Amino acid sequence: MAVVSYRNGIAILQLIVFPIILVAAIFIWKRTGWRQGSKIWRYAVTLSLIRIAGSISSLLAISNDSYNIEVAVAVCQMIGIAPLLLTFIGLLRQIDVDRRMPPRPMALLTLVTIIALILGIAGVSSSSGNDGTYHPGKLAKVAMGIFLAVFVIFILLSLWLFYELSFSMRRFQKKLFLAIALSAPLLAVRLVYSALSDYTTLSAFALDGNTTVYLCMDVLEEIIAMGMTMALGISAILERDFVKLTPISQQDTEPKPMGA
Repeated sequence: MAVVSYRNGIAILQLIVFPIILVAAIFIWKRTGWRQGSKIWRYAVTLSLIRIAGSISSLLAISNDSYNIEVAVAVCQMIGIAPLLLTFIGLLRQIDVDRRMPPRPMALLTLVTIIALILGIAGVSSSSGNDGTYHPGKLAKVAMGIFLAVFVIFILLSLWLFYELSFSMRRFQKKLFLAIALSAPLLAVRLVYSALSDYTTLSAFALDGNTTVYLCMDVLEEIIAMGMTMALGISAILERDFVKLTPISQQDTEPKPMGA
């Protein structure tokens, strides 16, 4: 009979938490509008589905531990970084109802993140050591470097937008900025963990490395960051001053309040 390990217990935790985050993300997406909200909240939905798939893959490894399942787990870990970052980049879009940020640089930042995602998938899928285990290749390391750069740009954009709106901020914007401020340190730790995993040979940060380090620097960071973001996101969209985004083609019109 297969034994459920410490790491399997973490997979079970993710399998419990991320369906809740998934439901919350779908609720917010619906309230913000399926069309315009898709540029923001679909990434939280995607991350939740990836984490659910990764957890299932980890649990499958209990009775069928193979290289293919190991790669599936690694792919889910790597590609989860992209929708995680894009969720918080999307928060800036949700906050910026007056479109103070130029749309093209934001679109470019999203595109670069997606390119890093593709490189990461290719890098993980083609990586294998002589011992038949997963080892990050050059493409995976390039993807990780892009993710780190995107995070730095995201922080700079957040600071700039906060400064721009500091004297005219609505209540819902304050709550979304709070989600960013509280989550940024957690995202930084999460990215540092992945960077150490890709760029070093420290055993604690390997795919099957120290499970407590994995829990405290990876899993809990995502759960807490996304949990706070969903809670503050729901609270924000229920504010009376919440403003729905309008299509770019309507950028010369006034934003549409929730109650309109």
